[in-house]
Amino acid sequence: MNFIKQLGRIWSQYREFRSTYSELSQLSDTDLKDMGLYRGDIVRIAYGEAENSVKLGKPANTQRGPKSTGTFGALRESH
Repeated sequence: MNFIKQLGRIWSQYREFRSTYSELSQLSDTDLKDMGLYRGDIVRIAYGEAENSVKLGKPANTQRGPKSTGTFGALRESH
């Protein structure tokens, strides 16, 4: 049962990552700069959002919270 829950969390994190990455990638460099971001920050921010949304037990795209470490941490270290 834990394997299935873990798989569900990873899938939710993946969906959140792709959603955040897609949204930020569509912004122009000027828009990103206005938010204090660079294009190179997009992957880091997308991973952070994915970890936060699922770590707090909420469905993807619905929760923004404090920074925490989730199951995506292993993937982040490899990039």
